Amino acid sequence: MFGNRRVPPHIVLYFSVLLGALCALGAFFAVRSGSWGWAAVAVVMAVWFIVDAVRSHGWNENRKRLAAEKQAAAR
Repeated sequence: MFGNRRVPPHIVLYFSVLLGALCALGAFFAVRSGSWGWAAVAVVMAVWFIVDAVRSHGWNENRKRLAAEKQAAAR
């Protein structure tokens, strides 16, 4: 869809953590108001975004490791 351009992993990490926190907050308020259906949806979305943040953190660390290996091989 966007060709070879990708969103940098650190941007995905920041937005995933932010959205995960907002969904968790939404789940908290949904539970307080007794709306269990919305709470369940918000919890699922919060878990989804937190898992995505962990994955993007792994991508970011892998990118750093590959850059360090490439730099060490160039010496």
